[in-house]
Order: sequence, then C-alpha cells, then structure tokens
Amino acid sequence: MQELKQFISVILLAIAVAAGGCGKQETGPTPRETDKAPHDREHGETVGFGEASIGIRLTPEERDNIGLRTEAVALRPTEDVRKLNGIVKPHPDRVAQVTSRVPGIVLSVHASLGTWVKRGDDLLDIKSVELERLELSLIQAENRLALTKLDLERVRQLVEREIVARKELLKLENQHREVLNEIESLTRQLNFLGLPQQAIARIREEQMVATLHLPAPISGTIVERNVVIGQAIEPNVALMKIIDTSTMIVEGEAFEDTLPLLRLGQRVRVAVSAYPHEVFEGRISFISPTVNPVKRTISVWAEVGNPRGLLKQDLFAQVYVIVGEQHRSLTVPIEALISAEGVEFTFVERDGVYLRADLGLGIRNDRYAEVKSGLSPGDRVITDGSRQLYAKWLAAKGGGPALGGHTH
Repeated sequence: MQELKQFISVILLAIAVAAGGCGKQETGPTPRETDKAPHDREHGETVGFGEASIGIRLTPEERDNIGLRTEAVALRPTEDVRKLNGIVKPHPDRVAQVTSRVPGIVLSVHASLGTWVKRGDDLLDIKSVELERLELSLIQAENRLALTKLDLERVRQLVEREIVARKELLKLENQHREVLNEIESLTRQLNFLGLPQQAIARIREEQMVATLHLPAPISGTIVERNVVIGQAIEPNVALMKIIDTSTMIVEGEAFEDTLPLLRLGQRVRVAVSAYPHEVFEGRISFISPTVNPVKRTISVWAEVGNPRGLLKQDLFAQVYVIVGEQHRSLTVPIEALISAEGVEFTFVERDGVYLRADLGLGIRNDRYAEVKSGLSPGDRVITDGSRQLYAKWLAAKGGGPALGGHTH
C-alpha cells in the first residue's frame, strides 16, 4: 500500500515537471489576421465607417495634381431657396441705338465692334446736305442780325435828333425781332437733328459749316455695327447698338405654386454653367402680373451685378431665390457631395487619411445641404478633387492603385 502511494506521487511530479518545462511558445499570426488582404491592412479602419473605412493617403504632389481642397463642416443658417430656370438679358434701361436724324453720307467711323465707349464719345461723322442747308441759313440769319443791329443803332440816333420819323425805328425793331426768332428756330432745328449747342455756337461765331458727329448716348460696349465708311444712311435706321453690361437682367420662370413666396427686392443668387465657380448676386426687380397661358409660368426679373462682364446675353442660368431662413443646422458644401451606388457620401480628411463617409441629408439649397448623420462639426470634407479621390478609393477597394497613385 505504501509503495502504491509513492508511485502515484512520482507520476504527478513528472506531469507537473513536463508542463512547466515546455516554456513560452512564440505566438504566430492568427488565421483572422493572415486572412486579411495586404491592401486591407495598409489602409486601416475607422470605427463606424464600415465599408467606407478604406483610407487613402496622398503625397503632396498627388494633392496638387488633382487640385485637392477641403472645407470645414459647420453650423450655418439653412436658407429656404426656390430654384428658377432663367436666361440672361440686357437691362432695358441700359441699351441704346445709335441713329441719325438726317440723311447723309458716313465720313468716318471712330469705334469698332466690341469697343467699350464712354457716353459722349464720337462714334460717326456724317455729312448731310439737309443739315448744311440749315447751317447756311443760320449763318445768313446771323449776318442779317448784324446789319439790322447797325441800322437800328443808326436810326435810333436819327430819331433822337428828330431827323427820321419814329415809325422807321419801330420798323427796324420789328425786323430785329424777326431775325432773332429765325435764329432761335434754326438753332432748335439744328439741335434736334443732332448738333450740340457748342457746335451751333461755333457756327454762329466762326461762320463755318460743321460736320455732324454722332456721340455715344450711353457708356457701354458696341455689340452691333451696321455701317461702313461712305455708306448712305437714312434717318432712324440703327447704325450701332450699345449695351451697358455692368448690370444685367436674369429672366426666370416661376410656376404658380412658387408665386406666393416671391416678393420684390428678395435676394437671389445666379449660377451659369459657363462659370461653375462664380456666383452672381442680385435682387428681384419685377414680377409679371400675367401668367404665360401655355407654360403656366410667371416671368420674374432679377437685376444682377456684372462688374467683370462675365454674364453674356442669352446665357442660360439658374436663379436661386432666397425666400426665407430657417434654424441653424450642420451643413456640408454641395461641391463635396458624391452620388453613386444609390447613396450620397463625401470624403473626410482625418490625420492625413481620406475616408469615405455615407451621409443622411435633409434640406438643401444651391450652396449647402443639411447633414442629419455621418459628419460632425469641424470635419473637413473634400470639395475639389473628390471625384479623383473616389476613383482611387474604388481602386483600393478592388485591390490596386488608380490614376497613377498609390494607396497606403
């Protein structure tokens, strides 16, 4: 019995020594870690991003090549905006036709098509027989006036000496008034036909026929020219057209359900596809009192500043009318949004890594969209270069680089 107890003790001691003598084994990679693809380990993951956790790193050269820009997500007042389709038109008070009021021959042209002119600048020189006839009549009337003045002074002295009867003086005074009336009538006619008062005064003083100069009626750009040197012209035929483009009209069309929200003076923002990064500010200046019976729309005019002359006549435009402001909410720039795969998302920059973030969005306008979920205040989203970044993200998701770049 005693021998059996000793034998059991020896066996237990041997088992304990065997277990302790194995030492610490080196731990190898777990099957879950080894199963991961190399590009999954390289990009890392962010909690809460799911499939969008694939991160993209870019070198400074790559960021410059795609023109990468970011903007912070922030709390902003959410504007209530209505979009109208429109077309750019010249302001009706800033359009002028250059015409002649007398027939004649064009002697010279001082401004070419596309030239910007200032009000009063000479545009055309016209030789007109009709105008010259009136000018000669004015010169003759001036000569008669001078003679009448001399006769009047002489007869007045003779009347004072009782050498000549007073009726002779009255007769000359009457002739003097007639000549003055004739000069005044000729002056008004010449002025009406286009001669300025300074030119008429020069004719009377220098006794010389003047050429008709057609001045620019407004400051602006010559957009039409229908005349050449030597051309015979007729009255009231448009020779040139000038438009002042510093302020333009954008004519939009509003549907009937939008009409109750529109007011004169409301602020608008105008966008045109020709300049996608430009925004033109203006205000509603006219709301038509009638409805287009075919389109069932109401014409709405907005006066829009155009100091650089970018807005051109007949450009298509989108008019965003600000009809009110709502509460402040978290917003993301429209430029940062990408619509693909049936969802809307953006790319967020975090610690030098660009991650896709799927979004839940609320109301939106031409600038910002309300963010219900997916972003936090202060997150920096990609506004320029997001499409190129999305291509790289797709390549990384598939296991390879895109657009010549590298994923990390």
